[in-house]
Amino acid sequence: MNVFRKVSLFIIILLTQTGIIHVYAQEYKPLITSKPKLLQSSTLPNKTLFPKIDLSASPQVPLNIDSDKWENKIPELNIKQISFNSTYPRLIAPTLFIAYGIMAHENHMLKDLDKSTNNEVGEHFKNKMIYDDYLQFAPAVSVYTLNLAGIKGNHDLKDVTIIMATSHLLMAGTVNILKNSTGVLRPDGSTRNSFPSGHTATSFVGAHILFREYIGKSPYIAFSGYIASSTTGVLRVLNKRHWVSDVLMGAGIGIFSVEASYLLLPTINKILYPNHLNSKHTLAIAPNIGDNCYGIGMEYTF
Repeated sequence: MNVFRKVSLFIIILLTQTGIIHVYAQEYKPLITSKPKLLQSSTLPNKTLFPKIDLSASPQVPLNIDSDKWENKIPELNIKQISFNSTYPRLIAPTLFIAYGIMAHENHMLKDLDKSTNNEVGEHFKNKMIYDDYLQFAPAVSVYTLNLAGIKGNHDLKDVTIIMATSHLLMAGTVNILKNSTGVLRPDGSTRNSFPSGHTATSFVGAHILFREYIGKSPYIAFSGYIASSTTGVLRVLNKRHWVSDVLMGAGIGIFSVEASYLLLPTINKILYPNHLNSKHTLAIAPNIGDNCYGIGMEYTF
């Protein structure tokens, strides 16, 4: 089994486990959501229809039951179905993206699609555009811009920063391991680190956090990040820096990294703030992934 297949198998197993944990680790409401309640007599039919039975009068059943205490009161249980958060649908798209990215390197039809797309791009797009180098950060910047403008998401700035940093670390680690292990040649023939697209993965991290934070407040804001991320991926293909399969794989990795980070947030908070979970301290980490360079910036507010 070659290196690519080993790495692919590892990624499939890892993402499958992450998906299973993500689905079943959600909060749910127990089957019985409240203590038994007693209905008052006013809510029951006329008690004359239900005469009292004095069981103590029977010599064969020597029970002393206070029938007056229970004649007009019966227990009521508030039964509700177990309810899970709708996280599973969010895993479908990235799973399909990653599956396509892996299969494209083993399936001849998908390989030909990558090559034919690259040929079409070469015929119609001659000039390189640099917008993707900056557009990849637009969704993440939007998250902080909205928070600073007073438009809050589902989490405060501290938690959003933790999610952002964790997502970028998971994404960057996964992307760089695959780039160095698979050795896929770029469409322009420059280097052998095409698979997957780091620009696209970075952009989809910010876009998916924007979605998770604002989907309950404004669909326009929530989905706007995906427009920027999709544009970033398209530009990577048009600039002949990536194959289509690289871009889809990067998108899947970015989304999965965010989902894993939301799952890890409570644990990370306990580690960073064991005695004051409501601390106002903030940690900001902003990774920068380029074609031939990698960097990271950090800011901590006391």
